[in-house]
Amino acid sequence: VLAVIFAAIYVQRAPRIYEATTTVQVEQEEQKVIKVEQVVSEDLRGLEILNTIAQKLRNLGLLEEVLEANNMLPPVGASVTNASGILTREEIISRFEKSVKTSLRRNTRLIDISVRNADRRFAARLANSLVESYLGQDTRQQQTTTAGAGKFLLEEAARLKKKLEASEQALQDYRREVGSVSLAQNQDIISPALQDLNKRLTQSTADVIQSQGAYQDSLKMGTNIADLLAYPQIAADPDVSTIAAAIARLENDFAVIRQRYREKHPKYILAASSLDGLKEQLATTVLKVRDRIQQTLHITYETAFTAQQGLKKELQDTESKVMQLSDKGVRFNVLSREVASDRVLFDSVINRLNETSLTAQIAPERIRVIQPALVPEKPASPKIKLIFALALFGGLALGLGISFVLYSIDTSFRTVEEVEHHLGLPVLGSVPKLPQPKTGEGRGKLVATEDSNSIGAEVFRTLRTTLSMLGREQDRRIYLFTSSLASEGKTFTSVNYAVSLAQQGLRTLLIDIDLRRPMIEEFFLGKDSHLPGVTDYFLGHKKLNELWRPHKDVPNLSWLPAGSTVPNPSELLTQADFKKLLADVLSQFDRVVIDTAPVLPVSDTLLLVEKVQTVVLVVHGCKTPRKAVARSLQLLKNANAPIGGVVLNLLPHRRHSGYYYSYYHGYGYGHYGRKDSKEKPAEVAS
Repeated sequence: VLAVIFAAIYVQRAPRIYEATTTVQVEQEEQKVIKVEQVVSEDLRGLEILNTIAQKLRNLGLLEEVLEANNMLPPVGASVTNASGILTREEIISRFEKSVKTSLRRNTRLIDISVRNADRRFAARLANSLVESYLGQDTRQQQTTTAGAGKFLLEEAARLKKKLEASEQALQDYRREVGSVSLAQNQDIISPALQDLNKRLTQSTADVIQSQGAYQDSLKMGTNIADLLAYPQIAADPDVSTIAAAIARLENDFAVIRQRYREKHPKYILAASSLDGLKEQLATTVLKVRDRIQQTLHITYETAFTAQQGLKKELQDTESKVMQLSDKGVRFNVLSREVASDRVLFDSVINRLNETSLTAQIAPERIRVIQPALVPEKPASPKIKLIFALALFGGLALGLGISFVLYSIDTSFRTVEEVEHHLGLPVLGSVPKLPQPKTGEGRGKLVATEDSNSIGAEVFRTLRTTLSMLGREQDRRIYLFTSSLASEGKTFTSVNYAVSLAQQGLRTLLIDIDLRRPMIEEFFLGKDSHLPGVTDYFLGHKKLNELWRPHKDVPNLSWLPAGSTVPNPSELLTQADFKKLLADVLSQFDRVVIDTAPVLPVSDTLLLVEKVQTVVLVVHGCKTPRKAVARSLQLLKNANAPIGGVVLNLLPHRRHSGYYYSYYHGYGYGHYGRKDSKEKPAEVAS
């Protein structure tokens, strides 16, 4: 809410700023004054070039020119005074720079130029003026560059003309000396012949190497017939193939004969001798083929080698002729190349000079206006919807953040579920924050005596019912109420619980054994008069029946004050016969409710808890730290205290709207809220 209110105040007070936008398109390619082929032309589609142009549209020199054109700048060295104070020329330009924004549209060559101003017409005027000034500045720069380039080209053309004339004259003189026609013809004839010889020699060298390798491999052939048959050249020979086929057929026949006849049989002997003869013939033939292959490869090698030597000699002769011709052609070639180079440069400069004269009259439109700035109808700032949206969500986020921080640093018990989860004890009742008592007798408030529609009365009736369900009635007659720290409401809880017991018709005695800071007497009477009480009984000054006092407004309720002040309550409680006190009061009362000191500050309560039947720990909801409560329970357990449960006291109403309160009050009194003169609501609720 605060964020939205502040946003509304800001929107109401913020000045209205208008924004006008001019859209321009960057040309695809920049016009060149000198087109040198070796230089790559600048591509204005590149992202770096487009961003550079966008930044140049915001340079201080251009902005100063725009402000000068619109009479918005004081003279150099002077200043102006406005609502913001005294502004110098530089400060005005700096402010104008902050109001100008250039942005490149993604995947396009379009640039948006936006200008903000409190005057909407002036914003459009400045945006258009900015583009016009940029175009004028670019034109002047182009003209200056063109003029300088023209002067340079004229001087360069005169120099190259003289150089070309000198190189042509030198070439002509050399032609007269050696004869340029025959030199050119010889070069045309010998050069192709030399290239052909080199090619043939290379091929011949490859043939020699190949034939030599084949011949060397053939010399490695041995006499082993099986190894020789592995060579394809030998195996493929017709004679060898014929004999090998005959041997294969004879071996097949011999295999059949061996199965039919024995070794001394004539057919067996004939077949074996025939097979051996063919094998010997095969060996002889293979060796002859090997010799023939070696001889053939040797002849091939010798022929290739002889051809190579001949080509080498011919190449040497040709190279000698080329060298002789080169000695004369070197100077000729140098002079020819120099003439050609000078002529090309001279022609190029003349062409560029003509182009420069033409482009000097053309405006270098690197950007083109696509959409001029129009007078805006609505202000661009403040953005009301965005501001309120940010205020709303920012306020929610901040509020949630504060809530989470407070929640995280709060180590107290906030709900019934937290108490039962962390302590492992039942919550006997949850008491909300009740209105403070009005002026009257006593500082405390007996909420249990209110009508049946009272929240407080219902809470303590619920507590009475819960405690009565902890065990048998004869085992649950003495209740001791304590707390971890002071000011947690244990006296308020014990008093109203005693009242609820008395309303049930039980004779109830409320005993104040908080000897250091007694509160029951002040609760009932509004002041502490140190009436005789527990300490006087322990010291033997008074009898017990002389000390308790019946409550004048609550029947069946009596209370026993703490008594006179003693210097050391712990020693008194250690020496006193507390069991005898309880036995005496139980002989005359149905229920005994004891209000004691807090557990952590003093040890008085720990001396008594073992002698009672039920101990109830009162915890201040949303305040008492969890560690303090856990420490108190540990001390009580160490003292063998019969802990009945926890009463969560002083809960805010937003915390108390749980099932304990909402069920009983929201549902139970939906019917009994209609009062009946013949029916008592308190008795029915009980």
